[in-house]
Amino acid sequence: FGKMAARRIARSAVDWTAFKERVPPKQQEFFRAFKAKSDVFVNKVHMYPEELPKIDFAFYKARLPNPALADKFQAAYEGVKVPYPTDKSNMVSSIDGDQKQATEMSKAFVAERQEEIGDAKTLLSKIDSLPKPEEMTLEMYAYYFPDKALDPVNRPTFWPHLPYLQPGHKDYKGIP
Repeated sequence: FGKMAARRIARSAVDWTAFKERVPPKQQEFFRAFKAKSDVFVNKVHMYPEELPKIDFAFYKARLPNPALADKFQAAYEGVKVPYPTDKSNMVSSIDGDQKQATEMSKAFVAERQEEIGDAKTLLSKIDSLPKPEEMTLEMYAYYFPDKALDPVNRPTFWPHLPYLQPGHKDYKGIP
């Protein structure tokens, strides 16, 4: 009996330790309740043998006045088939396909994030190579940031030199 139960559970065993690692701390009580309920269901299933018990019909044939009746019961008993749930809609393969697709998407997402991390590290190394703001002069600022620096010859601006207060800017509403 223990061997049969082990064979039944081997097909659908849940890795509860890996499952628990993924449960957030605030959800641990719900997880314990879920696991307890699952254990109750599994124990109920394993209370019964995997196959119907064997009956010695020869014993009954010898004892009954009508042995044909025992043959009839034997044929009916051997004809009993307890249906085992099947995956008629092929849900397992659909889930496996979804899992493979999600794994590929996750790998692509991780690769994109790694590329962004590389870009950010490159930007940080460039920023670290700049002089400290206290040591930077207006000429150095104009050299490192030509698009942000004031250029009174090529791009004259009006005080207070904010982009949205300059004529030609898309949000320009005039100087207040």
